[in-house]
Amino acid sequence: MTEVRLRIVTEAGAKVPDGLRIFLSRDPELRGIGRARWASTAPKEGQLGDALDILTLVVTGSLALPSAIEAVKRWCGSRGMAEGVEIRLGSQRITVNGTEDPAEIRRMAYLLKAAYPESGPGEAE
Repeated sequence: MTEVRLRIVTEAGAKVPDGLRIFLSRDPELRGIGRARWASTAPKEGQLGDALDILTLVVTGSLALPSAIEAVKRWCGSRGMAEGVEIRLGSQRITVNGTEDPAEIRRMAYLLKAAYPESGPGEAE
């Protein structure tokens, strides 16, 4: 089974609250298709790195993307956040703020799927 690794940060690029990781870990709809964890990014050669843990949501494949986006949307909506969170897959980025309708979630999933390499697991940059 291939996996898709989504990176999640705030719109401003900061670390999202740990409450999102807990929410995603407990979400009954995501239990069978994904898991959330903190991942530190390794610095590139010759650089110090950002020393920031990024929330990574690993889902079972590109078909799980709409469910993953919906779960993040529910968390944002429940928090009443003015600022959304950014989900990254490869070079694609979407912003979820908790107000998206089903058609918008499908569009966002389509954008992320465009970054999903059909030949193997996806890795966020």
